[in-house]
Amino acid sequence: MKAKYRISKKDYVASGRLYARPTVKVVIVSVMVFAVLLVVAVYAPPAVSAPIVGGLIGWIVFFLVVQLFVSPYLLGRHYDKYKAMHEEFTVELREEGVSFSSRDGEGLLRWDAIHKWRQNDRYVIIFSMPRLYYVVPKSISESGFDIPALVAALNQTMPESK
Repeated sequence: MKAKYRISKKDYVASGRLYARPTVKVVIVSVMVFAVLLVVAVYAPPAVSAPIVGGLIGWIVFFLVVQLFVSPYLLGRHYDKYKAMHEEFTVELREEGVSFSSRDGEGLLRWDAIHKWRQNDRYVIIFSMPRLYYVVPKSISESGFDIPALVAALNQTMPESK
């Protein structure tokens, strides 16, 4: 079944945030580094612990500012500049992979060529390379596209990147 859809600026920004979501591995390493630095700050002399605590607070503030303000702003600018993203796309689930097309061309992303994939309640993003991905809004299920079949096929290829 084929489905046609458009990616709005809001969709692009939201799917970009899904792309930028830290993996479980990154979260675990970050928590471990944070915990070690916190323990060092507790037992170190004040001359050493004050800069460590300041750095930890600065790191948290920086992360939040980038996630909440900088990244959405840059994604919005990218969407505005990338005129092809404003066009209508067609997606089709095939036995050999997922086919994507627009008025400018068509391509088949074979199951064995998928780098990784992620999903949330609104989107499935399928990576063909570490920084290149296709956005499939789950709302296209209203047009008859079988999102559960897509997710099942992706799960057969590889587990979801958490």
